[in-house]
Amino acid sequence: MGGFAAVVASVVASSACGGSPALHAAQVGDRSGLHAAIAAREGAGTLSNGEAAAIAEAVVRRELVSAAPADASDRIRDALPCAHELDAALADRMRVHDAAGADAALARIAGRGLSLGDARTYAEDADARWRAVGARGLVRRDDREARLRALADDSPAVRRQAARAARDAADAADLGLLADAARLDPEPIVRTEAVRAIAELPASGGDGAVNALRDLWTTGDDGLREDIALAWASPALWDAGGREALRVLVASGHGPGAIEAAAAVLRHGNGNGGREGAGEVLDAAAGQLARAIATGSRATRLQALAEAPLDRTDLREAVRTASSDDDLEVRVGALSRLSRLLHGPGASAPDATAIAALEGLAQPGSAVASRARFALAAAGDRRVQSWIEADLTASAAEDRRGAATALASLGVSARAATLLSDADPSVRVRSACTIVMAARATH
Repeated sequence: MGGFAAVVASVVASSACGGSPALHAAQVGDRSGLHAAIAAREGAGTLSNGEAAAIAEAVVRRELVSAAPADASDRIRDALPCAHELDAALADRMRVHDAAGADAALARIAGRGLSLGDARTYAEDADARWRAVGARGLVRRDDREARLRALADDSPAVRRQAARAARDAADAADLGLLADAARLDPEPIVRTEAVRAIAELPASGGDGAVNALRDLWTTGDDGLREDIALAWASPALWDAGGREALRVLVASGHGPGAIEAAAAVLRHGNGNGGREGAGEVLDAAAGQLARAIATGSRATRLQALAEAPLDRTDLREAVRTASSDDDLEVRVGALSRLSRLLHGPGASAPDATAIAALEGLAQPGSAVASRARFALAAAGDRRVQSWIEADLTASAAEDRRGAATALASLGVSARAATLLSDADPSVRVRSACTIVMAARATH
């Protein structure tokens, strides 16, 4: 029996034990039996969030070890948010030395099941995917030479993990090569990781880091510029020149990077140091966001709506204006922000006007029904639950997954358990992770 088949056989044999019919069906991969068992429990109203989470964990474990090698990496990526709870299953999958096994190892690092010290042992592996696992562990001071070699590896997967290791290592001596990677690497994700690593360099290298990021700004695309703005706002760079770089950008920049810069300045607020002109730069930042909300592209408007701090009257008014916009996506984005503003005695009630408007957009047949329902769930409006549950059978996988997230937001994640037997394996795993994470949040 081959390595992959042996892992599947051993896990199935060890997990096919007692428990509820739903749990047993989940453990052995009986989707029709699972569907029937969950339907019966939900019909009787006896399926708790905790038991749903136990069944969900069993579903994901089964998916991780039984997925065909060609699909296994996709399932591991689907399960990444609940990697901590699934460490044993990921460790089993990691026993197979293939691409999915390497992905399982990286997921275990993210879930804190695999130490960076253990990951480091793969740094010289002949397989680039496993070499990437090793590169992620190169965080010690005496790993620097190996880390820099990994930053120049032929494999973008290795270079990405080396940049992530550099972020943890926070060695000011890495600045030059990180700046080169951020400017020259052909892979956008590696450039992004390099900028994020620069943001973590210690203050002793701060001036150089800020200047390096200024050089990168001139040639970077919108995505990289957003990362650069976030880097300038980082604790390591804010007082080492990042604040001044953002002040200039807020005054004269445009696009997603300038929006991120404006939001960063406003988040720091009085952290602008009581400096002369601090009020003007805060006003300029708010103006940048208000203009973007009013006149930007849809993507820009949604970004600015999500970022705008509503403790400022001018930005609240910009959001209120957008809440009646002709673009329904923009309208939902604005109403979603307003719905979480508290009003009434003791500032304890959500904005009733925004809630009512969202309920109108959440009606069956609305072009933005799923987004409006999610916004209402985030605001804790239980009146929308029946509509959300209707989305559990929507034709679009994205809508079904969104329904699971919305039900978890309402505190009734067990109502999404029917998705654990969905025909789409990605829906099964992602929804299962949503239910597992909801249980984590209650402990």
